[in-house]
Amino acid sequence: MQPYPRTWADVDLPALGFNLGLVRQRMNDPGVGIALVTKADAYGHGLVPISRYALRHGADWAAVATVQEGISLRDAGIDAPIMALSPILDIEAEQAVFYDLDVLTENLQTARALEEAAKDVGKPARVHLKVDTGLHRFGCLPEGAVELGCRICELPNVRLVGIAQHFADSPKDPDFTRLQIDRWLKVLADCRSAGLSFQHVQAANSAGAIRYPEARGNLVRIGILGYGIDPVNLLEGTVKPVLSWTARVTAMREAPSGDTVGYSGTYRLRRDSRLATVGAGYGDGYPRTLSSKGVVEIRGQKAQVVGLICMDQIIVDVTDIPGAAIGDEVKLIGGSVDVPLLASLADTNSHEIVTRIMSRVPRRYHY
Repeated sequence: MQPYPRTWADVDLPALGFNLGLVRQRMNDPGVGIALVTKADAYGHGLVPISRYALRHGADWAAVATVQEGISLRDAGIDAPIMALSPILDIEAEQAVFYDLDVLTENLQTARALEEAAKDVGKPARVHLKVDTGLHRFGCLPEGAVELGCRICELPNVRLVGIAQHFADSPKDPDFTRLQIDRWLKVLADCRSAGLSFQHVQAANSAGAIRYPEARGNLVRIGILGYGIDPVNLLEGTVKPVLSWTARVTAMREAPSGDTVGYSGTYRLRRDSRLATVGAGYGDGYPRTLSSKGVVEIRGQKAQVVGLICMDQIIVDVTDIPGAAIGDEVKLIGGSVDVPLLASLADTNSHEIVTRIMSRVPRRYHY
């Protein structure tokens, strides 16, 4: 019996290890650790299996967004270092400490909540000072970093183990990235002059790790590149995509020139056409913004999406694909249809394309 008859995603775990190896090779610095960013269900690839495999094959840390994601990893038996990248609420402090999660903080209020939690739990909290060098999403102002760091160090049950920042556009804006790096290096120098020391210094994402060695510190956060998605060609096409997404043709029909296709009649046929219905839709995470713009691959050839994408189905034009039939496999991601292409067509980023793949799409893991 075919276990995944309608739609499924294949996840190539050795490709993940290969990509992490490429990053290490390019950095060529054994003193720099890698935190694989596995937030948002590991960018749609699967939080627990991806984190577990990565931590055995090239990653030193798992970096999640939330305390809840970190707890999921601990509950799965993962005992490697885990950091929660997003701001935590005071009510989450006790869980963060209990589950041995490193957290980033921008203020003394959160640090004090962690201090109280650490007293209750009976073990110290681990904190990384987050500095805002220009993204303006999360972090203390650079000029306030030294004072905040010193105040945190006064809390007896809180360990200030790291310092972090995040780039706004390291793949595409070198001028602003350089400005952020200058601000970052000044903060580090000021902190060290004040007697603060950090076990973990982290500033670089995927593009930062590859293009800006001076920003690596001793820990880099690798996200999209680890999954074999390289929209700005950081590694010259050498990464291996970790995820592919397949569906099947579930119905076929002929339609005459001039007829409209799909809900609201948004697409009108310019010729007599042969149409295939594919068993996936926006309810599975295929972006509705790809209506009449997306492409899929059937029998090694590209086919255009026509009409509005439905919740559970997509209609594609297979007029130029002889022999296309019910049951054929359709590559939604894979083959000649890669994630950056879909992101460009959908006017979004590559991260969103894979992250939005829903849980009802089964993942098949290849070891």
